[in-house]
Amino acid sequence: MRKVFVFIGLLLFCSCKDEIKREIVSTKKNITVLINGRKVAWQISPQVNPDILKVYCKHKINEVIFQTDIDTANFYVRNMDTLSFRVVLNHKDTAYTEIVGVKDLTDEIAENEKIYWFSQLWSEMKYNFVNMDQLDFDIDSLYKQYIAKIKNSETDYEYYQLLKQFAARFNDGHTAVWDNSQFYVYQDYFKATLIDVNHKVYIALVRKCVENDSTWVGAEVVRISGIETKEYLKDSIFPYVSASTDQHLWMQGVYKIHQDFKWKDFYATIVKRNGDTVDICLPRNGELTRTLEDEYWGMPIPMRKGIVEYKNLRDNISYINIRSFQPGNIVINKLNEYLEDIYKSNGLIIDLRNNGGGSTEVAWYLQSLLSKEKYFLNFAWETRINDGIKKANSNWKDQYKGYFNNTETRFVEPDTIFVADSIKQINIPVVILIGRYTFSAAEDFLVNMYEIPGRPLFIGQETGGSTGSPLVIQGLPKEGIGRICTRRVCFPYSHKPFVNQGIVPDVEIKEDIDDIINGTDIVLEKAIKLLGDKFS
Repeated sequence: MRKVFVFIGLLLFCSCKDEIKREIVSTKKNITVLINGRKVAWQISPQVNPDILKVYCKHKINEVIFQTDIDTANFYVRNMDTLSFRVVLNHKDTAYTEIVGVKDLTDEIAENEKIYWFSQLWSEMKYNFVNMDQLDFDIDSLYKQYIAKIKNSETDYEYYQLLKQFAARFNDGHTAVWDNSQFYVYQDYFKATLIDVNHKVYIALVRKCVENDSTWVGAEVVRISGIETKEYLKDSIFPYVSASTDQHLWMQGVYKIHQDFKWKDFYATIVKRNGDTVDICLPRNGELTRTLEDEYWGMPIPMRKGIVEYKNLRDNISYINIRSFQPGNIVINKLNEYLEDIYKSNGLIIDLRNNGGGSTEVAWYLQSLLSKEKYFLNFAWETRINDGIKKANSNWKDQYKGYFNNTETRFVEPDTIFVADSIKQINIPVVILIGRYTFSAAEDFLVNMYEIPGRPLFIGQETGGSTGSPLVIQGLPKEGIGRICTRRVCFPYSHKPFVNQGIVPDVEIKEDIDDIINGTDIVLEKAIKLLGDKFS
């Protein structure tokens, strides 16, 4: 292997902006990068110019090594350095690559850009957010409150936190802002997994290492950074979480506790299962220290077997776990692979507990299989209407006040979806498992099914409670993204709006911490029992 060593001498002590004429060669897109000895995967991207690798500068001087199947290049990087070189792929494509050393949070977004994009978000909210009539505040007043905060934001991170906080005030799971992971280089997670059960936070999984303790598994986290856990979530986490329901808020909020700045350790007070109260301090270095050989104490980690998983359970009951409704064609093709086995079984369990949504066409296809008729109704829906003349006339005509208040909506009757003659429908007892991770298009499917007489039983916990057609706002600084819910789904028969509540199961099963850490699926066991009672 030919080696190229690049030494940056005096340039270590200055911010290097001029291109360093260095070139390495590769025959493969995927190469290896070592950052202070830590291996990370890297894919050459000639189409991106420059192709940037951000390196968090934990030390004053940090070693970065690029290893292709032909060359090796060594760099020494510190905070604020930009080191440029080229990677030539197969002697024809050139990836112009930069290593950027970072430590301090950036403040690169100009003030006028901050205000412009915040105003874009506010404007689209004002004229297109469908649940304006559900708000308990005036959107213009909120906008005015945030202008000063936006102008005074000292870092790009603080700016995006304010955008997220603004979006979260609308209490909608499909109305949010993402920063496009542009701050990931500053962040990491600690080597344990938290979950919430009945508004309490527990440690469910602990990575095996010298500093961790197996007796933490199942412990309740009662304080974080000296603050009672519920208060910590309420003040430090929830204000930045976009959610339509309490269960969705808690699910996202507890997940967000894990990730924070690398220099910010996780301090907590826990009550272990034996009743002992102890203080713990976990560094946020989970990704930095992760290996393929890692082992864990606590709840079993499920082995995922694709988007759609099929099993035949006891008593000849078919079980199919559909984890997503996208990509639509792949999900439908996988469903078709298992239909012959399903037709021959005594009963069917459809598990949608971890289905975050996707394609409505998958929802229609699944409902076609389950329908007792050759047609069914799709959900009805509402969306906003803006009309300048009617808004002007609201000064003297009360029937136009909705236009003035930005709350006027248009109602669209449900469509009739016909079941194709080629579809052989399922005529065995069926139950559907649902939970708070059931979301979006998976909830569209449940909304369509909910009011049909004789439908399958829904078993589990209330769903996430958010669906709709989000308007995507692209172009936020550094490729951030916003989205705004523009459609309020309504049940097809009653026309009741599906808002601020998930689908409530017919049979509610509440898991406790023992079920979770022991890997006991009491929801599935209940479904098997109920189906067995139907055909026994």
